[in-house]
Amino acid sequence: MLLKSLRLSVIAFAVAMLSSAACADHHAEGEAKESKPDVRLTIVNVMTPQGVKIWTPESIFAKKGDTVQLRLINKLDKEHGYSIHAFGVEKVVAAESAETVNFTADKAGIFPISCQLHPPHVAGQIVVLE
Repeated sequence: MLLKSLRLSVIAFAVAMLSSAACADHHAEGEAKESKPDVRLTIVNVMTPQGVKIWTPESIFAKKGDTVQLRLINKLDKEHGYSIHAFGVEKVVAAESAETVNFTADKAGIFPISCQLHPPHVAGQIVVLE
């Protein structure tokens, strides 16, 4: 129940962030767009009270064509992977360290996020809107 509530909160937050980013993304005619990513999130690997290792937030939202930057922080004592095969993302994050990945969400759909080091682990999903 707590995990379901957490996921709904994350989804609501992401939708709000995308809406505000869309409003902020309009530029005056002729003005050059900054090279900042369209979507920038921090994703943290933690252990739940039940002993489950997760990357949170579990869901990422973007629009097709957005540049995405994810700061992956592993707070655990062993390395963990973070992979989004649909966008060529595959990163190993050492214990108690951080890595950054960048990619372009160039196709719409719902794509799984997994751990390439522990194949049964499904870390979440990225939802790319048309």
